[in-house]
Amino acid sequence: MKNFLTIIGLCLAFTMPLSTSWAEASISKQQAASIARTQYPGKIIDVRLIKSGEQPIYRVKVLDKKGGLHIVTIHGQTGNVISAH
Repeated sequence: MKNFLTIIGLCLAFTMPLSTSWAEASISKQQAASIARTQYPGKIIDVRLIKSGEQPIYRVKVLDKKGGLHIVTIHGQTGNVISAH
């Protein structure tokens, strides 16, 4: 009986949906790109939603008119620029 309950418990554990413990982004990729363009005008090369700890972070790559590549990190909930270089 004890083995049976253990097996049932394991089956339930593996069939339960996984929860995402980190917060979801409140701003869209398009909004993140627009925010990045205010720091560095140019062509958006890539926008990715990543996580840093428990927080959603957008990493936006911008190519300026002179060919320089800039990376802007933006908080996915507030839209605040975390870093730009």
